[in-house]
Amino acid sequence: MLSEEDFRRLLAAGDIARRIKRELGKIAKPGARVRDIAEAIEARIRDLGGSPAFPVNISIGSTAAHYTPTVSDNSVLPESGLVKIDFGVHIDGMIVDTAYTVDLDDTYRVLVEAAREALDRALSIVKPGVALREVGKVVQQVARKYEVKPIRNLSGHRIDRYNLHAGESVPNYNDLLTPWRFKDNSIYAIEPFMTTGAGMVSEDKTVTIYALKSGKLKGLRSSEIEVVKHIISEYKTLPFCERWLSNRFRDAGKILDSLYRRKFLRGYPVLTEVSGSPVSQAEDTVVIYGGEVHIVTR
Repeated sequence: MLSEEDFRRLLAAGDIARRIKRELGKIAKPGARVRDIAEAIEARIRDLGGSPAFPVNISIGSTAAHYTPTVSDNSVLPESGLVKIDFGVHIDGMIVDTAYTVDLDDTYRVLVEAAREALDRALSIVKPGVALREVGKVVQQVARKYEVKPIRNLSGHRIDRYNLHAGESVPNYNDLLTPWRFKDNSIYAIEPFMTTGAGMVSEDKTVTIYALKSGKLKGLRSSEIEVVKHIISEYKTLPFCERWLSNRFRDAGKILDSLYRRKFLRGYPVLTEVSGSPVSQAEDTVVIYGGEVHIVTR
C-alpha cells in the first residue's frame, strides 16, 4: 500500500528522471565514451537529490540489457547502430525506471518507432483491473504493424520499495499464462523491446551488475566483510557495480568476483538477442495511486 509520502517520493524521482532525459538525452553520440555517459547520468541523479536505483545500462546493437561499463571500459559508441540507455532513480527506496533508444545514424528508425509506439499504446490502457497480458497483446500488435518482433523473454515488472522486480511481470507478447492484473496503489515499469531477429535473448558470460544475495558475514574475509557492510548500508537489495566501489575499496573487482562465485551476490548476466540482430527499447514507470494513473517518468 502506497502512502501519500511514498507517492510524493515517486513523483520527485520521476521528475528527476524526466529532467535527465531532457538534459542528457543527446549525450549518446558516435565516439562518446560509454563510461562517461553512465557516470554523467548517475552524477546528475545525485546532484538532483535522488540516488541511482541501479547502474546505468548502456546496451549497444544486439545487446538488450544488463551491461554497465566497468572501471577499465574505454569503449566508445560506434558510428552506426542502436544504443539503449536504461536508468532508475530512487528516493528512500521508492523507485522509478525509464529507458530510451538512440539511433546513431538513423538506420534503425523503424525499430525505434516500434518500441515508442508500443509503449505509448500500452500506457494508454493501464488502469486498475486490466490484465497485465493486455499490455503484451498491444505490444505484439504494434510489432506486427512494423513487421518486427517483440523480445518474448524480456518483460516489464511491478516495483516495490527497494525492490526493482517485485514478482509480477508485464509481458511483451500475448501471454495467456500471465495471471496478474494492474492494482491500485502499485508501481509498474512497462518496457517493450523490439528486434528484427528471433525475438529472444540469451545470457552472456559477462556480468557487470550485482545485487546482494545474502547479508550473512560468516565465512567472509575481513576485506569482504567491509565491502558487504558497505553494500548493505548504501544499496540494500538494489543492484550495484564495480565502478561504485572502486574508489573506496582496493581490488573491488576481485572481491566482487569472489563474492559472486561463492554465491554471496546475485549477478545479472548481459542479455543479447540470440540471432545477433539489433534491439530497441522504450520504458516508463506508471504509478496507480488513489485509482488514478500517473506516468511519472514523462
